[in-house]
Amino acid sequence: MDAGSNLGDSFHIESHATLLQQSAGAEAVPGLLDAIIVPTIRPASLGPATMLASEIGCALVVLCSTPGQAAQALPACEATGGEALVTYVPRSIDDDLLSFLTSAHPENDIEPSCHVDIARKRNAGLLLARLCGWRTIMYLDDDIRDLTASAVSRAAALTTCFQAAGFGISYYPDNSVVCHAHRLAGGQQDTFPGGSALVVDVTQCDTLFPPVYNEDWLFLFDAVQRRSVAVAGMLSQLEYRPFAHSRRAASEEFGDLIAEGLYRLIHQGADVSDATYSYWQSALERRSRLIDDVAARLLQDEDAPLIGSALMSLAAARKRLTAISALACVSFIRAWRADLDAWRDRLAHLPVAGDLTGAAKFLDLPAPESCVNQ
Repeated sequence: MDAGSNLGDSFHIESHATLLQQSAGAEAVPGLLDAIIVPTIRPASLGPATMLASEIGCALVVLCSTPGQAAQALPACEATGGEALVTYVPRSIDDDLLSFLTSAHPENDIEPSCHVDIARKRNAGLLLARLCGWRTIMYLDDDIRDLTASAVSRAAALTTCFQAAGFGISYYPDNSVVCHAHRLAGGQQDTFPGGSALVVDVTQCDTLFPPVYNEDWLFLFDAVQRRSVAVAGMLSQLEYRPFAHSRRAASEEFGDLIAEGLYRLIHQGADVSDATYSYWQSALERRSRLIDDVAARLLQDEDAPLIGSALMSLAAARKRLTAISALACVSFIRAWRADLDAWRDRLAHLPVAGDLTGAAKFLDLPAPESCVNQ
């Protein structure tokens, strides 16, 4: 295994830490964060985000998936006392500003709606920020813990030098199912900052979250390539069971393959244009070797807990992988880069609504008066 820059013929890069900028000693600068944006399907878990927004004195945006979830989230919104919006993001938004080529890619016919849903809500958050004229926002998942106002202020200060500042999630490790299995089998698997706790300079970010697993890795790709993503610290998240349902591994496989393949290019000093048909053929071979290697190591330790469910998840990932072609990878990358061009054009023509009410109205987001505090 190779965890660093000398890749050789390694089939898995255990850590992408060398691609990130370290921020030791960064000082907190209050007042730089305009809003906390929480994409959620669990309104009952909004307490930490609500308290954080109140303490920082920034706006709170809660983006749900259904009207029922938005209704349940209303009390948390009203408790902030500051500028806040609770709404849900309907699928109809995909017909206009969030219409992408990647949404129609054949691989997305196989992917579950959860990956599309989170990308849709995070992109809607970007549009809201642009329409409100905000500079700095924080994406925050509802299962993140141990985050303080001073840590957020330090992260926001980093956006004066970098395009984004994220937090590593050390416990419970924020990895794909295959990478969890790799760790279970004794691998030195690292984590990578992503959309679960990410501070972004909206004025510098002109990329999008494509509708695929690891959408945050693709959102950050250009910034990572420019060495403009910093690590703001370490956090924890609520524990979950990665091997509980083998279909989870299958649903992640295409996005994990794409993201790991793209980030390998950065390690190699290459560019997206180098992600050719033959490159993805090699990437598919490497991925196959990784899954087989992890499974073989797990089989040597049959008495370890979770082995049976981990092997089932690996089998599901392996089956899904065999259905992915190099052509599918090439076509997805080209669709993604074309989407970026279209997205940048849309951003350039967005008006400034000035407040959350006007921004929500422009996007046709359901925003009953009771959902909005100004």
